Amino acid sequence: MEFHGSLQIIAEIGLGLAGFSGLIVALRKDVGPLTAVQKYRLQILLSLAFGAMFLSFLPELLFSFGTDPQDVWRLSSACLSIYSTLFLIWWIRESLYIKDANPELFNWFAFSRMVAGHVVIIFMQLSSVFSIFDFAVDATYVVALIWYLLHSVQQFTRMLFVQSKMSDSASD
Repeated sequence: MEFHGSLQIIAEIGLGLAGFSGLIVALRKDVGPLTAVQKYRLQILLSLAFGAMFLSFLPELLFSFGTDPQDVWRLSSACLSIYSTLFLIWWIRESLYIKDANPELFNWFAFSRMVAGHVVIIFMQLSSVFSIFDFAVDATYVVALIWYLLHSVQQFTRMLFVQSKMSDSASD
């Protein structure tokens, strides 16, 4: 099966990101329950990191059941496009809520760039499922999982470096 090593590395990176996010939560300055922004960022990071991890196992699982190699990637792409669509709907809805509650933390440029990336990923996966273009189906799947990891890293970075002014002044 092509890309076996890549899929394993993606799973390991996804697990690592999820683990390090737990460390960030445990070592944060303020004690007490997570704020709405912290929960939002953690949900995004975990949804994408665990999504990349579990979806990286899917092709190998389908392959081990004797599924035709071309169908393995089409079925995997179908599952990934469904997951991506559900994530995108949830994420946009939650982001607009966070934007209203904390406008100083919301970056339209970063948000728009990430939404566009997810839309491209969904389009690529649907193109693979329905053979719209002559893409390498397995490669587009790996690219989508890498995009998940990149978005997870972006959230990880924002968890570390972009904090609310209110939480900073409250901890002084």
